[in-house]
Amino acid sequence: MTSASQNGAGQIVVVNGTSGSGKSTTCEMFQRRQDGYWMLYGIDHFTANTLPAKFGHHGPRASEGIEAVPVDPADPEGPLRWRFGPKGTAAFAAMHEWMAASSRQGLNVVFDHLLMSDPPVLQDLVRRTEGLPVLLVTLKPPFEVLERRVAERRMDKKIPVDLLGEDAAKKIIDRLTRLRPWFYEEVYRNELADLTIDTSVHGPEEVCAMIEKRLAKGPGTAFDKLRRTYAGA
Repeated sequence: MTSASQNGAGQIVVVNGTSGSGKSTTCEMFQRRQDGYWMLYGIDHFTANTLPAKFGHHGPRASEGIEAVPVDPADPEGPLRWRFGPKGTAAFAAMHEWMAASSRQGLNVVFDHLLMSDPPVLQDLVRRTEGLPVLLVTLKPPFEVLERRVAERRMDKKIPVDLLGEDAAKKIIDRLTRLRPWFYEEVYRNELADLTIDTSVHGPEEVCAMIEKRLAKGPGTAFDKLRRTYAGA
């Protein structure tokens, strides 16, 4: 498998998808399957462990970091979407710079992500990885499959009772439920990828094999096409 470009940069594999799409499972399995040196990181670890909780969308200072706000201001109890404050924007930029810096050091990276266009997460990553080998993989099962998977999932993450009170779990579930339709629409707004895979049809082992087969043909082209699209916008 090709895992580095001619200039010595490490290969980046970005696995995009909403919660329940299988992106974290895929990335973890992909890393274990490789003979070479692959670093693993992702959006779940970033938001749950790297970012300070008080600045996350469940925290009291979310407006400075990542805030969940109504899609329609006239319907405050309706669907939610993400909005970044200055710290949130800077944090995502730093995460993308880490990914690019790792590649420039000759290290391969597999990364699970939520590639939204508004806020411009995808555009920022495309810009910061210019000149580096990136393969973009989108995992997109049907919405009803995602709903079922998320409903069956146990909430085993640490609950921030100190920030949200004793009913923290209820508040988090309500907020995530109201965010889910927007995430599905926004994360899959961009339809350009090197691989788009329905994980209701293909299991993790198959998905990893498909990624490996595509990598054997060389770095992806989706980011270069997106770069030209954004340059002409």
